Amino acid sequence: MNPSANVNAISALSDFRAALINFSDQAKQALSMLDMDIRRTFDFLDEQLGRWQAAARKAEDVVFQAKTELARRKMMKIGDRTPDTSEQEEALAHAKARLEFAQEKLAATQRWLRDLPNELIDYQGPSRQLQGFLEADVPRMTAFLDQKIAALEAYLNVGK
Repeated sequence: MNPSANVNAISALSDFRAALINFSDQAKQALSMLDMDIRRTFDFLDEQLGRWQAAARKAEDVVFQAKTELARRKMMKIGDRTPDTSEQEEALAHAKARLEFAQEKLAATQRWLRDLPNELIDYQGPSRQLQGFLEADVPRMTAFLDQKIAALEAYLNVGK
């Protein structure tokens, strides 16, 4: 005796198929956005590298000018006394602080440009694996689900 199957939830398979396709589309879009963000990050870091190199050069020039002004001021003598150099010393200290800040930012940018490709290796393996899944396995799965849905619908129509 052949018992009949109790098929009453074909719509669940159809809903699952639709959710799978929706997930695939969203995942592909997310991977694409991540790739664009990575490219923008590299572009941003390249831009920042140029900016901080220019800022460091400018700050070096300002430090040189501040040192020159301080030395010139110290060489001035009014009678037996040397003039007040506190303003020039303050300008030099400020220029040195700006130079140090620019050099720190430059070093951080260079470090990120050096380290980011290595860090991306951890992302790229799983990303490629997911991309392969989305491009090969999901279409195969949806075709399989289509076949099973058609077979179940045909089974339901046999008894009618």
